[in-house]
Amino acid sequence: MDKQIDETLNIGSEVKLAAATKEHSELLKNVKIGTIGSISQVRKIMKDAPYKFSESIGREKWTGTESGSELDWPAVEAAYREAFNLVLEGGLTDEEYQRVDEDGIEELEKLITRFL
Repeated sequence: MDKQIDETLNIGSEVKLAAATKEHSELLKNVKIGTIGSISQVRKIMKDAPYKFSESIGREKWTGTESGSELDWPAVEAAYREAFNLVLEGGLTDEEYQRVDEDGIEELEKLITRFL
């Protein structure tokens, strides 16, 4: 019955984005069930983000790369955040985003790959 209710609400599997700490419980989020519309939206957002999420975290804009063009790392990270908000039920608040640990980063990368 719960699975049927989840499917009605367009909620899929649960992913763990951060382990429990003294200050916080585990960070668990449900993944939305992929639809043609959501897959299309994610692909549009990610078309200009050819790098992995983990590579973009906390980097500044690079103005002179080997290819001669600039690389706007903050824009790449922002594109990923927008995609995460589309594919995770309730999105990620700023606080949740800051709490995502190394295993959670890997889970988020896998998640976006599933939608691409």
